[in-house]
Amino acid sequence: METKDNVNNSNSNFFKTKGILFLIIFLILILSAFVFLFLRPKNQSSQEHHSELKTTTDYSIEKVVCYSSAYGINKEETQARWDLDLSQYTDIAIYLNLQNDISSLYLDNITFSNTEGTTYHLINLPIEDFGKTPTNNIEVTTSERIDFGNSSPITLRYLNQNFKENCVITDIENPLVFDGSLLKRGKVTLSSLKNTVSFTIHLIDTSGQEFTYPIEVSIPLENKETGETIYSGSYIEENFLTDAYFYVENQ
Repeated sequence: METKDNVNNSNSNFFKTKGILFLIIFLILILSAFVFLFLRPKNQSSQEHHSELKTTTDYSIEKVVCYSSAYGINKEETQARWDLDLSQYTDIAIYLNLQNDISSLYLDNITFSNTEGTTYHLINLPIEDFGKTPTNNIEVTTSERIDFGNSSPITLRYLNQNFKENCVITDIENPLVFDGSLLKRGKVTLSSLKNTVSFTIHLIDTSGQEFTYPIEVSIPLENKETGETIYSGSYIEENFLTDAYFYVENQ
């Protein structure tokens, strides 16, 4: 027979279990709210913002051309080996269709998909230097905004600077060529160099109206269909965009 004490204990255990269940549900709701507000992707709010804007056919992106290669700084050369600091770079040219004159052009919101490294940079590149190997270990200052003139194309350099320091190459019988072939000789895997750079292009017309376009550029290193890779010295990729129209800000 169930006694009064047993009934009380059963009720007590029931309410304790129910209380714990409610507490767990409450904590899950709090955690979900925290994730949504603070840990959602940075560009999600940007995507939501642009989904509310209209586009214009006056300004658009025609194509993106990327040239990828590599270089190294030779710190020591002996009869038995070379000692290098390796860097990989990709020059990016963004061609715009401009139906009207503009007064200024800049980009911001620069991010990299690979967050493990600290050697990534995006810098302004004079168009005459596009595809040219740096001659020395250039000093790079990280900037949150890059300003340009008022014409196309936009030319940039993605730089993975000194990502592999003190890289020893011992097969010195073959000449050392300072291009993408260094990566193969330095036993650098292409998968370790994968990255995507994202940023927002801002365009201001002569009336002061602002237009924007968020863009992602995957750093191209190979074409698996053709077998071309940066290991051969360099790799070029050209992508034409359709319907890449700028968004109208401050409507």
